[in-house]
Amino acid sequence: MRTGVLIPIRGFPRYLTETLDAVLAQEPEDVVVVDDGSFEPIRSDRVRVVRRDTPGGPAAARATGLDALGDVDVVALCDADDTWEPGSLAALVEALGAQPRASIAFGRALVVGADGRPTGERWREPAPGLHEPAAFYAHNPIPTSCTALRRGAIEAAGGFTAPDLVAEDWDLWLRMRGPLACVPAARVRYRRNPDGLTADVERLARAQLALHRRHARLVGETRARAVRDSDRRALRRARVRRALSL
Repeated sequence: MRTGVLIPIRGFPRYLTETLDAVLAQEPEDVVVVDDGSFEPIRSDRVRVVRRDTPGGPAAARATGLDALGDVDVVALCDADDTWEPGSLAALVEALGAQPRASIAFGRALVVGADGRPTGERWREPAPGLHEPAAFYAHNPIPTSCTALRRGAIEAAGGFTAPDLVAEDWDLWLRMRGPLACVPAARVRYRRNPDGLTADVERLARAQLALHRRHARLVGETRARAVRDSDRRALRRARVRRALSL
């Protein structure tokens, strides 16, 4: 299957060279970097760069990149501060070939800090194999930078564009019409960035609450209500921390 890679970026490309080294070493058919309205335009002589004049967030940037990709069957995602481990792309694509029902194949994350050293943070690790989208309603253990999606599945789900700038990847997982395949052999070094969108805990809690309202039908009202109550508690804690920091 022909594979293209989308790499959205906004701002100074501190880690982009490292990201591109890892991506290009795995020989995808096409790579597009999407400059999401950076103050200084992003440039590269190694891959195509598509620029958005107005910032729109990761989902809008990926949508722009999808339009620019060539004729590919599979779209792999990697953010510009993350790094694939060797063999990860091949493992994801192989899983999609072996699981014709799967809409997405995803791997696991090794969380590192700005210095590239592991932080010790551990994410939930789903069992290998297929999972229905509802399995990820309450929590999102899927590292966006270690996913490969069938192009047709993206289109069937309504595309990348999501209502919120954060949790936009999670929204897409829940919109998928086919199961998601966990592939432990695929791994990404996920960089915990203090300047990233997900560092805004209050904003993320609000986005999660809105997401769980939109997708409540996946699990039923009783389960959805319990998850939303947890979101509201998280939002209250975030507001308290913000008030104390002022």
